[in-house]
Amino acid sequence: MDINSKKVVIMMATYNGEKYIQDQIESLQNQTFTNWELYISDDNSTDRTVDIIKNIQNKEDRIKKIIRNDSSYHGAYANYFNILYYVKKNCSKYDYYFYCDQDDVWLPNKIEDEVKGLVNIENKYSRTTPAFVYCDLELCDPKCNPIHDKMSNHIRTQFIKNPYNNFFKEQYVWGTSMAHNIALWNLLFIEDPNKVGNIVTHDGYISRYAAVYGKIKYISKPLILYRRTNNNVSGTPGTYKIISQKLLKLPTLIRNAANVYWGSLYFAYHVPKETTVIKDLKKCFRSGKNIRKFFIKYNILKNERVLGKLSTNVIMYTKLYKFVFPFNQNKIKYR
Repeated sequence: MDINSKKVVIMMATYNGEKYIQDQIESLQNQTFTNWELYISDDNSTDRTVDIIKNIQNKEDRIKKIIRNDSSYHGAYANYFNILYYVKKNCSKYDYYFYCDQDDVWLPNKIEDEVKGLVNIENKYSRTTPAFVYCDLELCDPKCNPIHDKMSNHIRTQFIKNPYNNFFKEQYVWGTSMAHNIALWNLLFIEDPNKVGNIVTHDGYISRYAAVYGKIKYISKPLILYRRTNNNVSGTPGTYKIISQKLLKLPTLIRNAANVYWGSLYFAYHVPKETTVIKDLKKCFRSGKNIRKFFIKYNILKNERVLGKLSTNVIMYTKLYKFVFPFNQNKIKYR
């Protein structure tokens, strides 16, 4: 089979990325897999980001569309839902779906290796089976020089080992590392960002569908140079060196937890089909007595650090996330 017979779409969200956007797009152009198309949502950049993309687009017909996030919500989460919604509503179907940050560099075989992983899942099961693949990332400095560290060194339990952890911590799958097939895409409930707001992460949301409905493959070699800058939305999972450091970060911990929990609830009430996991998840968030049951039944955060588990449990049991980051309950309605 000619791997390039498959058709890939890449979705990218940008904002003031003039320093790095050309490197990222050039890394797409240097892929061994060539049958891809790129759609971009820009969140009203005030620098030269859009001009740079347009200049590249003049010579690159695989950059199909640059749209602007004109919703009432701004930020990386809403911006990604803006491009997701556009592609879902306006574009023809693709075989495989990829997501791209503006400031990293994809290694030349990134798309090819992940497409092969998805094809292997489909060959083993069927093309109608939701398939999801993700890879490791090589951590780099702002100039994209590797710092001899990998994301996997900072993750105690890989997503593939227990994907249900993702309902409570989004430190297992990074959007730029993941891809999935059309069968999973067809399951996704995607709304206009005006309805979703700026609270649901695209990678956390999509990987939850993979956790419940999909077959998952992990590629343990890094396929991305993951540039760490002062403007990254996501970070490297931290280590708990001393309690005082984490106590100082308590408001941030609670806010991050609120994003994750509301994202899990949004997912649970918009799934195409209820499963036992979905029913149990809803019960977990409704009543404190069901939290322990869910954590035990699904081995949630079993291998995480003590303080990580403690902070999750405290925030869950006290429901602090409802107060520090109030979310419009009307957004969470079963479709």
